[in-house]
Amino acid sequence: MKKLFILCAVAFLSACSVFKVVPIDPKTGYYPAKTEAQVVLSKPTDLDKRKSLLLIADHDFVRGQISNMHYFDELMTLSELETKIVKAQLTDKIPSVNDKIGINNAAKYYKDFLWFRVEFKKEGYTNKSVKFILTDPQNMEDIFITETELDYQWKGVNDQYNWYPMFNAMLKYIRENSKSYK
Repeated sequence: MKKLFILCAVAFLSACSVFKVVPIDPKTGYYPAKTEAQVVLSKPTDLDKRKSLLLIADHDFVRGQISNMHYFDELMTLSELETKIVKAQLTDKIPSVNDKIGINNAAKYYKDFLWFRVEFKKEGYTNKSVKFILTDPQNMEDIFITETELDYQWKGVNDQYNWYPMFNAMLKYIRENSKSYK
């Protein structure tokens, strides 16, 4: 009986992954999620005009999942953007990209792009939810927000219940706002 319990526990715990980069399932066209994320905001936007560059969080998982969407031409972190700005000799116009004004200036003077970021909502010392936010840095308006609750007790915080559902919501947003995306 003890061996059966251990076997079931191992199977249960290994069923969900955390920060595992996976391809989109060719049958469904989505990542392997166990639920859907809540879409908080979805403004119609011609994404095809803005797909040349996406500014992303400096995280291999985020880069891998967005790269696997095969939509944006280039993905770049803040650090990579700073290097490009220096090489383009634009530091007089864009002295920093560490705040919204700097990111706005980068979009004006370096290259037009969209800004993808991850935000956590806290209650006390605990993160209660996580959001993916897609922002137009030209005017700092959010154009897409999706969110999942972080359930540490029952479902766990993992790819299938949190991250993949939000990436799937982003995929759906891209499909709805792009004429070129499959």
